[in-house]
Amino acid sequence: MPSIRPFAACAVSLAVVSASLAQNYVVVIDQSVSGLVGSVSFTADTSGTLVGNWDPDTNPDGTRTKPGLWGSFGATENVPVPVQMGLELAGPLDTETAGGFGLQLDTDGATLMVEGFSADFLADGPASIPATMSFYPESFRTRNPDSTYIGIPIELPLGDLSITSMVVAQTEDTAVGVLTETAPGEYDFAVVIPAVLNAEFELLGTPYPVEGLPFAVTLAGTISVSGDSVAVSAAQTIEFEDAQEPGLDLPELPLDLPTVLPPGYTAHLLLNLTLDTVSSALDGTFTFSASGVQAACPADFNGDTVVNTLDFVAFLNAFVAQDGSADFNGDTVVNTIDFVAFLNAFVAGC
Repeated sequence: MPSIRPFAACAVSLAVVSASLAQNYVVVIDQSVSGLVGSVSFTADTSGTLVGNWDPDTNPDGTRTKPGLWGSFGATENVPVPVQMGLELAGPLDTETAGGFGLQLDTDGATLMVEGFSADFLADGPASIPATMSFYPESFRTRNPDSTYIGIPIELPLGDLSITSMVVAQTEDTAVGVLTETAPGEYDFAVVIPAVLNAEFELLGTPYPVEGLPFAVTLAGTISVSGDSVAVSAAQTIEFEDAQEPGLDLPELPLDLPTVLPPGYTAHLLLNLTLDTVSSALDGTFTFSASGVQAACPADFNGDTVVNTLDFVAFLNAFVAQDGSADFNGDTVVNTIDFVAFLNAFVAGC
């Protein structure tokens, strides 16, 4: 049996320690009434070449291309044409949000702490936004069909761009905020949570990830405490812009281009492009309603939801009896290390 004499003085002093007013909760965002409403824009600039899909062996009747408006066009010429392309989209967002976080309320110190905040802005599935491609080729000619394209911008609808993911995750262990009591069990709060935003767009089967964007989750709202449960509601205005230069070579894309001179036909081309720049912006309001329950507290040894001297006495009895419940650090041995671990948890409270 371990000696408890070295801890006798601690036991006497702890007998007058009051319970901590800080309480820990595990909070879950209610997806059905939480979401992101606003607008999103996305632009991508590419450069490369277009060329006819003609091949002497596999597609001898395909389209052939050649830069310029004049000069000879050999019977087997199929020369790449320099081209630049821009992708533009803008549209509304109205999505559901899911996630959660750990919440500690210190009503005595008028503070709150948030840990592990995570929010999935697209919990109800991907969002789709119409996309338009701006096509900037040099002047060129085609064969099969025979046509001439003057080097002016061409606007082409591309279908929808799909936003497949948009998740915010807290980066620092703890974010500390301000708690103001407005009525018994009712509080206003404000907190800034350092985070990153990770998202992914997809167009024509090609994903475009946007990763690690610094993102401050600034929340202000109300907290209601009732028994061992808590209700949280908050809102944040979201405004951010980002630009990247990925230099990514894209997969070869087929492009069926209507003829211009003369009209009425279709040229079958292949695009080989490099993604030079990507810019994205999001403006909107994130609102959420969440509820939580009081988290298990290691120092509440007797399980009555209050940390006080009764917990210390209960642990001390188990420790003296070498009961397995006194193995506070979980190393399968009951010794003074467990006593110190419990003492630290007891002083910290919940």
